[in-house]
Amino acid sequence: MKNKIALIGIGSGWGAPDQRTAKGPSVVIEFLKEKHPSIKYTLDYFHDDDLLPSMAIKPFDDHELRCQKLKFVFDCLTSRVKTAISDGYFPIVIGGDHSLAIGTWIGVSDALNQKDFSLLWFDAHMDAHTIETSESMAPHGMPVSALLGFGYDEWTKKNKNTHAIIKPENLYQFGIRSYEVGEAALLSQNKVHIDYVEDCKAKGLSVCMQNIMSQLKTPLYGISIDIDAFDPEFAPGTGTVEPNGLDPNDLLAFLADAGNNKRCILVEIMEFNPEKDVNNKTLSWISRFIEVLMGKNEEVMNDVK
Repeated sequence: MKNKIALIGIGSGWGAPDQRTAKGPSVVIEFLKEKHPSIKYTLDYFHDDDLLPSMAIKPFDDHELRCQKLKFVFDCLTSRVKTAISDGYFPIVIGGDHSLAIGTWIGVSDALNQKDFSLLWFDAHMDAHTIETSESMAPHGMPVSALLGFGYDEWTKKNKNTHAIIKPENLYQFGIRSYEVGEAALLSQNKVHIDYVEDCKAKGLSVCMQNIMSQLKTPLYGISIDIDAFDPEFAPGTGTVEPNGLDPNDLLAFLADAGNNKRCILVEIMEFNPEKDVNNKTLSWISRFIEVLMGKNEEVMNDVK
């Protein structure tokens, strides 16, 4: 188990048409505080109004405003992550929409003085759009392209990082089942490894993960989890629901190992929308993920049974 664990809650939905994922981090942290009162956490909320719209105005109508808001959020998250790692903590970031991954992994890169690390990305979507390929212009569909060094300059060149935060050969995607031609072309041209949901189900997610872990090219790795990677039967409370997803049970053992593995530097969990949850199904799985990362394996396994 990691010696020191810190939860970093980032309540922002500025990157998505449905901004209510901003409420997710506070719900998760309050739930965990009741079970684990001594847990260390920070929680930042970036909306002026608790009455967030279920659907905002079209993103391209206010794209510049969104970019300004997001840059402020990214800067905050980058600072939180860099400080936590520098102080010896294992950060678990809870978003917010998935555009926040830009701030997360720039923070990791800054803490590592721009040394290479690998990123394991669990998602229903590729999230590899650029301004040129995205019809909706929604930033939560662009974090992967931005981290690879493509896309909106204010993101890719933030903190004077003009290079890619993640090299394409160090990025691995799992559970992908919804994407557009432009983003698929970008990832294909850059030879990013993708285990589509069909691969994960045919081989077994654990086998896919074992194969990747045996061939990582970097000493350190991080994990990004979009809740929509999982089937709505298990996790209905997410920003963009996609059918035929992964079974979250298949990820528990891997996360338990990550919680004990010094090579794992950070885990983020994004896109939880508590207003779309059903009987706290999604919240319960997020709690289990975090608890196994904290070393509460036996407690979680008993809960699942």
